[in-house]
Amino acid sequence: MNSPAPHPRESPALLAHTTTSGMLLAAAATPFAILQESAGTLLEAPALSLAAAALVVSLSLLAAYLLPHRTRAGQILATLALLGALALGAPLLVRSPAAALAALVATVFGLAWLWQLASSLFDLPMGGRRPPDEGRAQGAALAALALWSLWAFADLGRALLDTVVVGWALGVSTVLGLTWVVRRWHGRRGSALTILLAGAAGGLGAWSQQGQPWWMLSSLLGVAASVALLVRPPQPTGLEQTAWWEPLLGHPARLLVGTFAGLCFGGMVLLALPQSAATGHSIGFLDALFTSTSAVCVTGLVVLDTPVDFTLFGQVIILLLIQVGGLGIMTFSTTALWALGRRMSLRYEGAVASLISPQDRGHLFVTAKRIVQLTVFTEAGGALLLAAAFAAQGDRLGMALWRGLFTSISAFCNAGFALQSDSLVPYQHSPAVLHLVALLIIAGGLSPMVLFALPGLIGRRAAPVAAQVKLGLVAAAALLIGGGGAFLALEWAGSLSSLPAADRLHNAWFQVVTLRTAGFNSIDLTTVCPATLTLMMLSMFIGGAPGSTAGGVKTTTAAVLVLSVIQTIRGRPTLEAFGKLIPERTRAKAAAIVVVAAIVAVLGVLALQLTQRLPTRLAAFEVVSALGTVGLSLGGTARLDGVGKLVIAGCMFVGRVGGLTLLMFASSRDAPRPIGRPEEEIDVG
Repeated sequence: MNSPAPHPRESPALLAHTTTSGMLLAAAATPFAILQESAGTLLEAPALSLAAAALVVSLSLLAAYLLPHRTRAGQILATLALLGALALGAPLLVRSPAAALAALVATVFGLAWLWQLASSLFDLPMGGRRPPDEGRAQGAALAALALWSLWAFADLGRALLDTVVVGWALGVSTVLGLTWVVRRWHGRRGSALTILLAGAAGGLGAWSQQGQPWWMLSSLLGVAASVALLVRPPQPTGLEQTAWWEPLLGHPARLLVGTFAGLCFGGMVLLALPQSAATGHSIGFLDALFTSTSAVCVTGLVVLDTPVDFTLFGQVIILLLIQVGGLGIMTFSTTALWALGRRMSLRYEGAVASLISPQDRGHLFVTAKRIVQLTVFTEAGGALLLAAAFAAQGDRLGMALWRGLFTSISAFCNAGFALQSDSLVPYQHSPAVLHLVALLIIAGGLSPMVLFALPGLIGRRAAPVAAQVKLGLVAAAALLIGGGGAFLALEWAGSLSSLPAADRLHNAWFQVVTLRTAGFNSIDLTTVCPATLTLMMLSMFIGGAPGSTAGGVKTTTAAVLVLSVIQTIRGRPTLEAFGKLIPERTRAKAAAIVVVAAIVAVLGVLALQLTQRLPTRLAAFEVVSALGTVGLSLGGTARLDGVGKLVIAGCMFVGRVGGLTLLMFASSRDAPRPIGRPEEEIDVG
């Protein structure tokens, strides 16, 4: 039996923003907790501040009521409530830059959610598709879980008022969830029974924790979690029934972000285990999260010394995270399904196809299989050759094999993690090690698409080679050759001056190769001149080829923009490359990716300048290195506090999935071209 239809008088507009309404209801008491943190205690707060907090609470409750009925008025009141809450915490923000950054991020995300600025990502069920009680219940549950997590893990002391605030959220979530159970019992009996069982378990847990208010309230978490997961729109009838996880799996951008986030947090749990730490004591969740994010996003920035601070178990976990992150969770899951002989759902197959093989969806499994085979073959060959090179440098056979395998996977995935505390500086006199690692980095940074096409280019087969492959190869060659020459000229009498002439050539070449998002270093980067640092940041910002293990805005993106400038100077209205016409939408996507990446870089630098005591040069280098998933550092990473680590971890995550996500959004939307509008030239430049 389906859920009851909306009341005849309820138009689609009346049913909008029900999820946000529930969130506001559950979080309505939060302004009092914010005021207490700012004033020290609520009893000593000025009367004017208390009145302001009460006003913000009233605005939140009124906005929660109006949003489903009078959306625009509710949005305005909710915006005033958010800004009012931010103003209440102003004294705390002045004292704590970390709190200021967190409050600013939370406010921006709140406003983006409220005004549907990210509706394409979340694809919220608006209009007449979601009954009000359902949306409110789920929204309240999500807010309750978020508030409980804040006080549970932020170590804010959990005063009585904090317990009341979280208790209000959990109570609202429970009441709205049970209301949904009563109204949907006949149509959604399984979900309703699960929520009731969670409520019964919560009641027993609260009874067992008598005298401890915080833990009594925490017993209601099961209800909130079950409501957040199970309260959803009824399954529409159609050719293909979907499970509750299909909204994630069927959306390429959400699938990419969700899987990488899951990997980061899963790796955090494993690296936080005492078995992963050389000392036998946990390294803590923050350092574990930073290391896990760096490995999954194949960056290589570290706050702990990999060969010293981690056991063999911890190093294996890091290596697995690098491999899964570099190859891509989509390829792994697709190949696993192929091996098991299972068929994907249509939505999941479409999502994976857009990530792996958008041009040839019919050969999805074959493409994934070839990618895995290429990766295994390249990494295995690199591991054996590197093991021989390390053995020649004096390593015992066992250590040489392990170091060779670790370095080979890290290099091919462009990760930059090493089993030497000073990366590859000990091997700056070993051309074999440097050039083998460089070849693996180049192979990983070219993408499988380019590697599969190389035989056609070398053997001059009849099969045509895509213009993207040629453009990517030309751009990569220009960056490597031009960058190598510039690095050699600028550093010949600088950071390379202590090396013999032959070693200067080897190390200059290696350092330029590793700038393409690999993160190894064979020289002391703190000794390079400012001009070299500028060129290094430019190379890190560009990165490798699309579809590769490298990060950055990608070589083809930069190439398209350079060609656009050349064609504009020549006065040509169209853009061509290798005899092919490049669509205007490709130029627009390239410009959007570069502009967004630049904006994120500026915001990252500002965040570090607000919260860390770092020179601008170090802050900029760390942010660009993180966004390009490079992993090179001038020593700034070691000076970061907890907030700085979170900022850089966020930059690494955005650098890994941000550009792809933006590209998928742009590719999945084909807005109709407006007609009947007059054209007008706008002066630019």
